[in-house]
Amino acid sequence: MDKSDAAQDELQQAINNITNGASGAVGGATDVAAAIESQLAGNAAAAGALPVPEFPAPEAPKIEEPQIEIAAAPLDAQAAAPATKAIYGDPDLDKVRSNALSDIRPVLEKIEISPEKKFIVYRDIIDVFDDKACFEPAYAAATKIADDKERAEALLYIIEKIDALGIQMPQQ
Repeated sequence: MDKSDAAQDELQQAINNITNGASGAVGGATDVAAAIESQLAGNAAAAGALPVPEFPAPEAPKIEEPQIEIAAAPLDAQAAAPATKAIYGDPDLDKVRSNALSDIRPVLEKIEISPEKKFIVYRDIIDVFDDKACFEPAYAAATKIADDKERAEALLYIIEKIDALGIQMPQQ
């Protein structure tokens, strides 16, 4: 009997041990696994293979999650208003101005004022609130401005502001 036949016999014996021992309890399966490990180690040593050192399992890196504190937002109406940009440097005047712009926005189309003034109000709303919904009515007001130079300046403002905000206008 040569080495390959001996290895085949040992392998068959290990398989028989597994199938016979596997029908038992879980402890029997552990014993069978240990027996197979020892037989494999013996076969490797007989074949002249170097033993494989056992290494501990690597530990998972510890990742610290950042601690984020979320302050409770006040529930008053002023806190719910959109953020405004300071224009006059006086917080009281800026607050009154932004409140007035916010209040006039829903009724601006209902009042009769010149296209120039209407555009100026829309421009101010856009400047203070970055209100993207104001671009189309601002454009409509700008196209009705009679003076060519003022109309061109108004249209240029709209183009530059849309470019600055990165807004994609719908195709017509």
